[in-house]
Amino acid sequence: MSQLLKCSFDKAYLEKAKLLFIESEDIARNEATEIFAVFFKKVLIARNCREGLDVFVENRSEIDIILLDINMPDSRGIELLEEIRKIDWNIPVLILAAFDEVDILLKSIKYNITNYIVKPMQLNTTLKIISQLMEVKEQKRELARKDNELKQFISILDSSNIICEMDLEFNIISANDAFLANSGYELNEVIGKKISDKTILCNHQIQETKIKDSLLRGKTWIGLNKRISKEGTYYYTHSTILPIFHNDGKIKKFIEFATLISKYENEISALKKHILLLKTESFKAHKELKKENQDYLELSDSLESEKEKSKLLRKEIDDGVVNRQKLQIELYELKKENNRLLEKLAIQEKRIDEFQSAVFSGQ
Repeated sequence: MSQLLKCSFDKAYLEKAKLLFIESEDIARNEATEIFAVFFKKVLIARNCREGLDVFVENRSEIDIILLDINMPDSRGIELLEEIRKIDWNIPVLILAAFDEVDILLKSIKYNITNYIVKPMQLNTTLKIISQLMEVKEQKRELARKDNELKQFISILDSSNIICEMDLEFNIISANDAFLANSGYELNEVIGKKISDKTILCNHQIQETKIKDSLLRGKTWIGLNKRISKEGTYYYTHSTILPIFHNDGKIKKFIEFATLISKYENEISALKKHILLLKTESFKAHKELKKENQDYLELSDSLESEKEKSKLLRKEIDDGVVNRQKLQIELYELKKENNRLLEKLAIQEKRIDEFQSAVFSGQ
């Protein structure tokens, strides 16, 4: 076991693998199974061809690799391999064969065997081979996943963009449905036609030259393209044209991805209307606020005026109270002086009466 742990295979790939091991020799099967159980996620065992086929059919969806002894007592392993291939042509199959079983090996080749291992089986070698197979299988799974994602991405691009491919002379070699729908042409009408033809694009000659020069230098061009439909109506696209390269770095073709600008015109118009509405409402609000502020200032001025009037009235009232008090005092003093004069007059009248009485009595 320690020797196995030091070998060069990647245990991580084995830990993900589910192995079907078909071996008729009890000792060889039991010894190998004991080791396989340590490294593999799951090990399914079969002792003969019939049992091997039953286990495979029952567990086909979860089996990653089959390790098959090609020479079985109840039936030749080649016949089991043939039955397995009728069900699944691509599942990896490793066969165990002796040096003298060359004829069987040659026959098994036509059944798409993945590899073979010479008996007696060397576990280190076997585990290394299976680890490599699992690594390749994982890579294929990842490649298939990325390929599926790429297909989905291409489908999204194809459904939402105007797309066409051009050769090195800028002749159209393919175009998607969006290209045809917007241009009004059938596919056979545009294939072989130059993209710069005035029946496709209507850019200024200077721009056409700049586009071609940029692309032929291997650079991507991004900009606005003026186009004309088959009916003669103009429309505009925001285009990205990029070169596609061979493995040797030479340009193979060009692809244009374009978005119809008119698709966004309604949104832009709505946005402009919304901005205008906001500006109008803002102006109205500002005008109303200004009026309210003016009313406030006028009210404030009015309050200040009323306050001043109130002060004057208060002063007048206060002055009136003071004057009244003064008049009351003067009236009181006059009453006192009047009373004093009346008393004085009464005394004078009394004296006159006394004087007259004296005069008349002397006569």
